[in-house]
Amino acid sequence: MYEPDKGSGLIQWGSDQTEGEYYWLADRSVEPDRWPVVARWDGIEPWHQLDMSTAEFVYRVIADPEFKPFTVADPPRRAFYLPHWGPFPPSADDWEALTDPNRKG
Repeated sequence: MYEPDKGSGLIQWGSDQTEGEYYWLADRSVEPDRWPVVARWDGIEPWHQLDMSTAEFVYRVIADPEFKPFTVADPPRRAFYLPHWGPFPPSADDWEALTDPNRKG
């Protein structure tokens, strides 16, 4: 964590519902608007240092489907209903088929 008298460190500025963590790599010798974003998708994934502004990071999370692993800009999926008693789709491919926006019926 950041302590101004001890060099660089992390300041958390955000998190999300899927265990994502978002920090600035703070350093007294660097202007705050130039601090890189340090992030990870969840607690077991590696950290990523992204040399971009916070505004660019947030924009790309929302709007850039290629900004993996952080993007939420996946193509729209089709809603579906399963009764609470199942049967549940047995595989990820079956879930994909159910939510496919081009699915018939």
